[in-house]
Amino acid sequence: MKYSISAFLLLFILASCGKEAKKDKVAELEAEVMTIHDEVMPQMDAIMTLKSQLSKKIQSMDSLQNEGISSNTIAEERIKAVDLNQKLNESDKLMMSWMHGYRGDSAKKLAPENAVAYFESEKEKILQVKQVTIKSIQEAKTFLE
Repeated sequence: MKYSISAFLLLFILASCGKEAKKDKVAELEAEVMTIHDEVMPQMDAIMTLKSQLSKKIQSMDSLQNEGISSNTIAEERIKAVDLNQKLNESDKLMMSWMHGYRGDSAKKLAPENAVAYFESEKEKILQVKQVTIKSIQEAKTFLE
C-alpha cells in the first residue's frame, strides 16, 4: 500500500512536470508565430507601394500602345508587370486571410497538446506567408529597377 501511494505521487509529479513543459512549449510556439507575423506585417506597406509603382508602369505601357508604339518587348513587360502585381495581391491576401483565421487566444485555452499542434500549424502557415511575401516583393523590386 505504501509503495502504491509513492508510485501514484511520483506519477502525479511527473505528469504535472509534463504539463508545465507543454505549457512552456505553447508559449514558445506562440511567441515564434507572433515574431514571424511581426516581421512580415510591415512588408504590407512595401507591397502597397510596389503595387502602385507597377500600376503606373502598366498605365505607361498602355499609353505607349495607345499612341501606336507597340513591340513584343512592351507586351512582354506588361504581362510581367501584371503577373507581379497579381503575386503582390496574393501575398496581401495570404496575410489578411491568416490574420482573419488566427485564434491564438482560443488556442491557449485548449489542452496543451492541442495548443502545441495548433501553434505548430500556425507557424507553418505564417512561414508560408513570409516566404511568398519576400519572394513577391523581391521580384517586383527587381523588375522595377
